Amino acid sequence: MMVTFKSDGSVTIAYEVTGQGEPLILIHGINGNLEMFYHNVEELSKYYQVITYDLRGHGKSDRPLNYTMNDHIDDCFRLIIHLNIKRANILGFSLGAYIGLGFAINYPEYLHKLILVGGKGHGEVSSYARLMTKHRHEIKGLPKNEVLEKLKPYIYHNKDIVEEWLQNVSHYATMTPDEEAIASRSMANFDFRNSMEFIDKEVLLIVGEHDGLNPPFESEAIEQKVKRSHMLEFNKSGHAPLAEEYERFNDTVVRFLS
Repeated sequence: MMVTFKSDGSVTIAYEVTGQGEPLILIHGINGNLEMFYHNVEELSKYYQVITYDLRGHGKSDRPLNYTMNDHIDDCFRLIIHLNIKRANILGFSLGAYIGLGFAINYPEYLHKLILVGGKGHGEVSSYARLMTKHRHEIKGLPKNEVLEKLKPYIYHNKDIVEEWLQNVSHYATMTPDEEAIASRSMANFDFRNSMEFIDKEVLLIVGEHDGLNPPFESEAIEQKVKRSHMLEFNKSGHAPLAEEYERFNDTVVRFLS
């Protein structure tokens, strides 16, 4: 059942709690919402109290005209305080992975274990903008919806399951082009590289072998900096192993956390 809370006294954040046990917070990616985890919540909630929420600017949460990466990180912290959680496991996907990494740096005493899916440790622009620049000659002159279709093979591997997954996300909530631009700006110019070496938590890095958005080398760079980290490559996935190989993904998460 969906409920809400006021994160900083003004921004309403929508969230859901499923199952019982040790808390596991799932943080979704940009232009998405908590439905990004619909392949995962049912299975993971057999073992954990699974908390999913819509980031500010996304889903059924409030959509301010401006926010930053630090706002996202603080929202996660305030959700933990709101739910009276002493320590949580955090799993972040894409933008959610950046938030999870920032959380580990800013609020380590509230973190147990961390899982980063398709993440990176820094970025001057969004990964999608970077991908568009890389393939600019292929997408030149195309309307926005055709650009995404053209780039999908560089982002994902299992086309059929990704189409169903993205439809499910869009049926739950969509964003306007202006809202997407605001969300994209929130990711610009973040850099955790000089702080990652101080993270003293168990960290699992999951990345799809065919991920052209945040390729495996981005996770390798985190693994080299974070001393208690381990990287696992999913060879039948692109950017979304949580959907593209969800059975293996769910099993991997449970094994790591237990």
